[in-house]
Amino acid sequence: MDLIQLFREFLLFEKRYSKNTADAYCRDIKLMNEYFMETGISLDELEKDDIKDYLGAIYGDVKPASLRRKIAAIRQFYAILMKRNLIEENPSLTISGPGKSGILPGALTRQEMEKLINFNYSDDIKGLRNRAIIELLYSSGIRVGELVSAKIKDIDFRNKVIRVLGKGKKERLIPVTSQALSTVDSYLLKRAGKTGDTIIFCNLKGKPITERGIQYIIDRIALECGIFRKVTPHMLRHSFATHFLENGMNLRYLQHLLGHSNLSTTEIYTHLSIEELKKVYNRAHPGSSKKNN
Repeated sequence: MDLIQLFREFLLFEKRYSKNTADAYCRDIKLMNEYFMETGISLDELEKDDIKDYLGAIYGDVKPASLRRKIAAIRQFYAILMKRNLIEENPSLTISGPGKSGILPGALTRQEMEKLINFNYSDDIKGLRNRAIIELLYSSGIRVGELVSAKIKDIDFRNKVIRVLGKGKKERLIPVTSQALSTVDSYLLKRAGKTGDTIIFCNLKGKPITERGIQYIIDRIALECGIFRKVTPHMLRHSFATHFLENGMNLRYLQHLLGHSNLSTTEIYTHLSIEELKKVYNRAHPGSSKKNN
């Protein structure tokens, strides 16, 4: 089935959009399709993180008005796929346009990340689990979908790496900090008797935790930490990438860690780091003065 043609007919005959608007929306979807073609992922297989990564990759090259139109096109596209029962879940529901800063994906400051990491977690199974979730997301940069599907056997505690099955069933090994692994180990010891084939993170009923469950946990912890803005699991991934780049991480290495097929997707983080780069420049350049900061 030609999904883009289906989309075009929906816009023209059901939404009663003009031909020019329908053409523009379809071009936007075609461009997104071309972006993912080399990964082997089709439009009806994309998840919300894929779409966020795509928008992040292009946002620096398009004007805000154009970006808003592309987001509108994506929302309408997945609305019709849902309406026709061609997908089970709409990946565009939480997609939002750029704020006043012009930056689509948010990254936490180092101070905010310290608040999350150093929060006074309890030593019971819930507290250890929540700390392990935060530390593992930030220390590895994995997607929340990769986190909830990770199994105990995927972690190599001796070599301090986690094996992740990413997009297109591509496997990658990612280093993990000793602190994060120690917390995960403490959490698993509290659970006791779980096998290597068991999902790492469970809810308090012993069932595999969901992405929504992870979001709820992060919401509560961020609020209690005094971070008074929306914090998502994806923001921890952005923070991981941004902070690594600020410390001099090679872009190609970061591409591997994040599991990006296209380097252009990874390059979004060079844009996210520009404000920090300007601060470093102003502090280091001999011709800089406080009035330039």
